[in-house]
Amino acid sequence: MKKLVFVAGDISGDFYAGALSKKLKELYQDRVSIYSFGGPNLKKYSHQVINLTDYAVSGIFEVVGGLKRIYSTFKKTIKEIKNIAPHLVILVDFPEFNLRLAKKIRSQFNILYYISPQVWAWREKRIEFIKKYTDKIIVLFEFEEKLYRERGADVLYFGHPLLDIIENRNVIKEKLILLLPGSRKNEIKRHLPIMIEAKTIIEKKLKNWQFAIVRPPNVSKSFYKTLISEKIEIIDHSYQALSKAKFAITSSGTATLEIATLGIPSLIMYKVNFLSWLILRKLVKIKFIGMPNIIAGKKIIEEFVQAKALPHRIASYTISVLTNEGSYQKIKRDLEEVKKRLAPYGALENTAKFIATYLNL
Repeated sequence: MKKLVFVAGDISGDFYAGALSKKLKELYQDRVSIYSFGGPNLKKYSHQVINLTDYAVSGIFEVVGGLKRIYSTFKKTIKEIKNIAPHLVILVDFPEFNLRLAKKIRSQFNILYYISPQVWAWREKRIEFIKKYTDKIIVLFEFEEKLYRERGADVLYFGHPLLDIIENRNVIKEKLILLLPGSRKNEIKRHLPIMIEAKTIIEKKLKNWQFAIVRPPNVSKSFYKTLISEKIEIIDHSYQALSKAKFAITSSGTATLEIATLGIPSLIMYKVNFLSWLILRKLVKIKFIGMPNIIAGKKIIEEFVQAKALPHRIASYTISVLTNEGSYQKIKRDLEEVKKRLAPYGALENTAKFIATYLNL
């Protein structure tokens, strides 16, 4: 029996790690024992040691505010990993935590980095660090593989797991606009009030349209009710529910690619703490924040970032797309091209098989 440890403190990392953990269990049930430092998705298919997603925040100063608690958890994580003595540690995104962890445990354990930090967006020098303190790197985008390979890293690309996770669905679209304010509470606090104001404006122009907030599993329904007073449906995140929508207003993150893979036109909005923004805009070197735009190499989904994330702007754009069939269909065609760039299919199974070969299962 080989022992694996997953470390995934981000909500999105926990999601993908959970899917990979599930596939490993399906293929190698009696030959692998999985331990996790992650969230609810990983917990389903592993023995959870620490729920790290409790510490997921966005923004530089938000992270700084919780440093003492994070450091205590970091030390406990190292201790628990040493007690488990795994044959392989799989680090999943969460770079501020995981890169430090890799340096601390590299001399004792084999390390695979699954879902690389976004070094192509900022802090590209981290590639040298990742090369030094990991054995293998598995990336989710083909352009990442090229970047790492050019730097001499031992990198692998099997395609994007969303192609396997999201099934093709022939669902009749409803006059439904989804609001996806984020998966972290501090994101939701910033984004949801803006989205609700935009909704009020949209409703005056688009009659008989429905709205729904999409709730990730780590956030309770009661939390949303502390932020808004009006009645609006809150639905659990599921691809069946998402696929019914004709449009989505979403924060930056994994949701943008999920929505794109489902072929749903959308817009992306994002706000962080003002001081965080002043620093980030100096560091980030890419034009776009949304993965569909980054993959396409051009703007196919409109972005409303920081000062541009205003209710009337968001509402105006949403109305313009939903009242212009030509514009709507153009976005759908562009999203199909983005989906093609996530190929090949079978990423989860091929990644699981690689891990099995690596461990001689």
